[in-house]
Amino acid sequence: MGEVYRARDARLGRDVALKVLPAAVAADADRLKRFEKEARSASALNHPNLVTVHDIGSSDGVEFIAMELVEGRTLREILADGAVPSKTMLGIAAQTADGLAKAHGAGIVHRDLKPENVMVSRDGYVKILDFGLAKLTEPDQAGNRTAAPTVSGATEPGVVLGTAGYMSPEQALGRTVDFRSDQFSLGSIVYEMATGRRAFTRDSTPETLTAIIRDEPEPIGRLAPLTPAPLAWIVERCLAKSPDDRYASTRDLARDLATLRDRGGETSGTAVRAREEVPRSTRSRWIPWAVAAVLAVLAGALWIAGRRPAAPPAPVFRFSVGLPEGVSFQSGEIEGQHAISPDGRKLAFAGGAQASRRLYLRMLDSMEVRPLEGTEGAVSPFWSPDSRSLGFFADGKLQRLDFTGPPRTICMATTLETLPSWSSTGQILFAQIAQKEPGLFVVDAAGGQPRRVVYKSREGSNGLWTSFLPDGKRFLFLSRNFDHTKEDPWHLLVGSIDSPETTEISDAIWSRVEYVQPGYLVYAKQGALLAQRFDADKLRLIGSTVTLAEHVYYFNGPAQAGFSASQAGVVTYEKPAAPSRVAWLDRKGREIERVALDGIVGGVRLSPDGRTIAAYIVDEKVGTNDIWLYDLSRRLSTRLTLDVQDEKVPVWSPDGSRIYFRGDGYGPPDIFVISTASPGRSELFFRAPGVQHPDDLSPDGKSLVFTEWSRQSNGDLWLLPLSPGAQPTPLETGPYLEAGARFSPDGRFLAYVSSETGALEIYVRTLEGRGERVRVSAAGGRLPRWRRDGKELFYVAANGDLVAVPIGLAARPEPGSPSVLFRLDGEVRDYAVDVSGEKFLVDVAPSERAPITVLVNWPTLVGRTSSP
Repeated sequence: MGEVYRARDARLGRDVALKVLPAAVAADADRLKRFEKEARSASALNHPNLVTVHDIGSSDGVEFIAMELVEGRTLREILADGAVPSKTMLGIAAQTADGLAKAHGAGIVHRDLKPENVMVSRDGYVKILDFGLAKLTEPDQAGNRTAAPTVSGATEPGVVLGTAGYMSPEQALGRTVDFRSDQFSLGSIVYEMATGRRAFTRDSTPETLTAIIRDEPEPIGRLAPLTPAPLAWIVERCLAKSPDDRYASTRDLARDLATLRDRGGETSGTAVRAREEVPRSTRSRWIPWAVAAVLAVLAGALWIAGRRPAAPPAPVFRFSVGLPEGVSFQSGEIEGQHAISPDGRKLAFAGGAQASRRLYLRMLDSMEVRPLEGTEGAVSPFWSPDSRSLGFFADGKLQRLDFTGPPRTICMATTLETLPSWSSTGQILFAQIAQKEPGLFVVDAAGGQPRRVVYKSREGSNGLWTSFLPDGKRFLFLSRNFDHTKEDPWHLLVGSIDSPETTEISDAIWSRVEYVQPGYLVYAKQGALLAQRFDADKLRLIGSTVTLAEHVYYFNGPAQAGFSASQAGVVTYEKPAAPSRVAWLDRKGREIERVALDGIVGGVRLSPDGRTIAAYIVDEKVGTNDIWLYDLSRRLSTRLTLDVQDEKVPVWSPDGSRIYFRGDGYGPPDIFVISTASPGRSELFFRAPGVQHPDDLSPDGKSLVFTEWSRQSNGDLWLLPLSPGAQPTPLETGPYLEAGARFSPDGRFLAYVSSETGALEIYVRTLEGRGERVRVSAAGGRLPRWRRDGKELFYVAANGDLVAVPIGLAARPEPGSPSVLFRLDGEVRDYAVDVSGEKFLVDVAPSERAPITVLVNWPTLVGRTSSP
């Protein structure tokens, strides 16, 4: 409908929201008519819960509406965090209904009420936005506006306008609508606030509309047992399929919601006791329900007479935590990315771009998310047992933040370490893996020199993922044998910081484990989050496992699982990455053809002849990646790597006969090679301490450039000759991240990313001489890609734009002025450029705004199914 700007009213000295109809659509008579109708509709209203229109006009052919500027958040942003607390929910619902009642009294029906069009200001006032689809009716004496005439230019019957998921059945059918259609939309919104789930959502818009017309939503009481019963009845009435079964007046709906809000969301039984204080219109509707509730209570009392009363189990519920605007989240292969405090009240997580990541803190009883100063580059957050201090890795150090000042160093340690554990005795235990002699180390939480923890384990195995038991001395840990030929590489053991003796618990648990008092283990298996009873004294598992969540991020290589468990019945977990959409796009971002690479796809690379795609695809249950080939002409996929290890980041040889890739068959990832004609027969090509990640092969096939992460680096570029016995030489090393290199088509230059400025930027450097370099991007960039003739360099800007830069490659690179080609809705995981430079093979995933889920009172589930 238009674009909205923050503007300044110079005459009255106030900030306003200026809604402008873009020139590109101003010529559309229907859109212009609807824009003018919105202006007339909104200007006729004056109510605290409706946005005030200050001015309507036209300037140089531009139509605009100047309206009240609302500082706050949309209800959609609030719902990103999951279900809304009852008190807040009732306040929002009552105010929204009150505003609608005012509009309906003026003969205006919104017709596009949805969470995006409801804002909550910073001081708690609800404002209904965007009457862009409003229908103006003539009030009649009886107050029934169902068949009232509309102003000229009314929408023709049979045309569906609005937003799927919040439309009324009559609106979805394209029939005439009145004020009761808005009641249905409001009922859908309140349902979503109460349950954290949309009332009518299916895989496609047609299926959603069909559900609205035919299906009933799952009862609120089943999804959110703590929802006040009267509110559930109000929602059921609003969601009635027939308009006649809804409220005869929106004013009555607003009055019912306000009454419930003012009484603090009382249950039906309480409403019966306060009978004389409830308005008559409300009381008459609630009497049958109240009588039924009283009878149920009496029957229950007779049944339990003579029996000892027992407290009901705590309700189990879950909600999602959203991210601040502009903050991204990515699960870590080795590092942890979020942690719930032991008291279950605080959530810390790492977010932001790779070069500017920091920790954020969210109190679970608050909507506010705030960055933690001094935690730039932090990973693997973990809490002290008293929930007052937060530990993390950053800048090659293990650090702690006590929230009374800046972080302070505990000891030196690389970021490539698994998640530490903080004991009740003030010791921190962590694994170091990116070095020649990996092992477990313990250090005093106040600071000091780490000492190696000696433990008995199988030959050639390493200890990972520690979790202290209650005595603060013994700990759980995983032991892995890095001989990739072994069928049982993982074993769960109990060790001690004071003794080398160990006790094996299980060889069937292949993910990191957290101990939760008074006796549970939480871990992941086959993509699900599980819990099981555990006797910490006798060191034995008890009973069967219970599934806490079906889809949880899991990475098999180092046994990483994206969850965190408090000691207070709260567990948080990360969802797996979203599936990809792989497609060919032109230079304007228009889709030419969809490619049938399904699932979570990454590392798309075109073969030298442009006929085959190499990519890696995630197996969510196994927690590994495999290299796949996709024949573009035959539309046929072939799996190239066949074992249970993790293989990713394919790089073609210049003749297309081989693919180099990253694999973890011998521990931290190394570089392997495989013939495209021999699936499953890969060979180790280069191995060194740390993690090696192949980036590109030179056009003459004589050199490979790779990125290495190690104990000494945050990401360095190395050049490896492919001749037998050759050793790599450094290209870009130092304290910053340098990665993602690509050879120019003539092989004389290298494009890569560096964090030297504090954000990822694109650079091009020469390979000969002193390695002169120039910066190409101006405001952030990643994924540099060359056009085949070397005349253009492409990259993805920090805001998601795909940018093209003309570049001259004489004695030194000479970049020209960048131009934006297009921006996609979602995150660009990877892309490849066609030979012509006119098409792009783009791998896009939808942006995830609520990547962390909070599960409360989960021990109730274990107690129901496990024997002590």
